[in-house]
Amino acid sequence: MAKMVIIYASGLGRTKKIAETIAEGAKTVEGVEIVLKDAYDAIIPDDVDGASAILLGGSTYNSKLNRAMDPVLDKLAGIDMKGKVGVAFGSYGWSDEGVPTIIEKMKSFGMNVIEPGLSVVQVPDKEALERSFHKGRTVAKGITN
Repeated sequence: MAKMVIIYASGLGRTKKIAETIAEGAKTVEGVEIVLKDAYDAIIPDDVDGASAILLGGSTYNSKLNRAMDPVLDKLAGIDMKGKVGVAFGSYGWSDEGVPTIIEKMKSFGMNVIEPGLSVVQVPDKEALERSFHKGRTVAKGITN
């Protein structure tokens, strides 16, 4: 069974909603184990062990990635992530630094990053949630083939 891990840091619940919707989309694909964790609850390396795809989400706050993602990214840097599928997602208000920051980190880990990332302005609307659902389903299909 393929494993998809979704870890997020959400200040106002917006990025959490995106993460949950990505997971909902992934659940429509058979043969995928889905791990959904808040960054504060993530246990690295255990949670990502055996994962084919790792999706990391972080909101942007004061033009920076949510600091709750820092320990997650620091711990992932010490693990062999080469060849794993990587997807970045998150919400922002005025400028989107969070998603590009995650993408650059994933690339530095040697991950196969799916671009563009999923960036949502403010509160996810119907269209943003549809994109999130589709992203989860698409990634799940990709790791089961």
